[in-house]
Amino acid sequence: MKKMLNFALRNIKIGMIPVQEIYIRLQKAIEKAVGRPMLTPRDFDYLSSCILTTTKENVSAMTLKRFWGYLGKKNERQPRLGTLNLLVQMVGYTDWMTYYKESSATGKVESDFLKNKSLLTNSLAKGAIVRLMWHPDRVVTIRHEGYEVFTVLESVNSKLNAGDTFRCGLVVEGEPMYLAQLKHEGGEPVSYVCGREGGVKFIVL
Repeated sequence: MKKMLNFALRNIKIGMIPVQEIYIRLQKAIEKAVGRPMLTPRDFDYLSSCILTTTKENVSAMTLKRFWGYLGKKNERQPRLGTLNLLVQMVGYTDWMTYYKESSATGKVESDFLKNKSLLTNSLAKGAIVRLMWHPDRVVTIRHEGYEVFTVLESVNSKLNAGDTFRCGLVVEGEPMYLAQLKHEGGEPVSYVCGREGGVKFIVL
């Protein structure tokens, strides 16, 4: 196990994918989950607070800046396993090794411009209704409560239930939809991904 862990944390290639590329993939997924790119110190402060809310563990804004390369090459450091474990929880995984193995097994790099129809949720009016659909037969209707917060109104064949609440800043058709701070059946906030295979479709009603 220790050998596997060291192997996964070094900047080497697995299945033709450098681990650095998997880091970039994780960064993009997290940015989708929280609905904003990491461009300013305020963005990293916001992400740090989201991680604390979701995982009940603290990852400092400074650590996040280093992981994103915001402070430049001189300040880049190999992220700790504990930090990676918390980061992947923001996109619906339980631990880094699970995320790493799944990402490595895909055999492809997923950095690209998104040209599909998209929805910035902060552009929605309070009370706006959105219907989400993903494979094989999931249909979820949600209501925007303002400030990128949604309440589930109706759920068909999904693990989400009516009354669940979550945050989401961006929905891209054909891409997975990442939910942050999901409160499911009154439980503690967690992260959740809809349409991991094949992505989601959406209609603003």
